[in-house]
Amino acid sequence: MATSFTLGQAATITGITAPIRNVTATVEGSQIDVTVRGNTSRQFKSGFKEATIEIEVLDTPPSVGANLTISHSNSGLSGTFVVTNVTTNQPLDDVVSYNVTCKMKTAPSAPVTP
Repeated sequence: MATSFTLGQAATITGITAPIRNVTATVEGSQIDVTVRGNTSRQFKSGFKEATIEIEVLDTPPSVGANLTISHSNSGLSGTFVVTNVTTNQPLDDVVSYNVTCKMKTAPSAPVTP
């Protein structure tokens, strides 16, 4: 099951020079099926944790492949992330913004708890 939370003002992001409007983190773990033949129900164990950060910026976004350092004191989510996707939002009556998707590149420096 994925855990999502908004990082807010307690977050520090290094590698983006544009104004940031919103930052949301999602942390989820993969499931490993460890069911043994003869069991009457399926059994699972937790596998790798994966963290994804969604950043909404208002100006020039970082390019795909760029590294960002993100640290959040309240959740313990800290590490190096790589930009995997940049989407341009062009509403008709509002400001143009960009959604930047980042995947965790290194293990978190502390346990991740929302």
